Amino acid sequence: MIRIYEIPGNKISSVKNVLEAPDVPVGEIAGVTIESEAGKKGAKAEAAKTWKANEFKKQGYLLRDSKALGLEKACTYLQIDADEGFFKRNEKALLDAGAKALSGKELEDVKAKIAAGEEAAAASIGALFG
Repeated sequence: MIRIYEIPGNKISSVKNVLEAPDVPVGEIAGVTIESEAGKKGAKAEAAKTWKANEFKKQGYLLRDSKALGLEKACTYLQIDADEGFFKRNEKALLDAGAKALSGKELEDVKAKIAAGEEAAAASIGALFG
């Protein structure tokens, strides 16, 4: 499922902070220890950690400027192709950061422009190496 979000210019840095957030430790794995700098004198043993990964980095996304797509609005569009579960877990963070989910005709128009741009890029790469 593809979803596209419109991001106003004054919110792009907030949304990028969400998209590029680092993975974070969320706890320790019970009974598992690791030794930093294994085998070196004075190496410390510490509990192994469980991590919460930034799903946006793992899933992937496209950011496109509206002007580059030939649209008049002054904004950036974010396209994500993922399953429903991904959006249930992560969409709120995007909306809170200032992104607006597109729907209807506007969604279809922007999706078509992004797809056309991707096809043109693929064709030019093919011509370069073909």
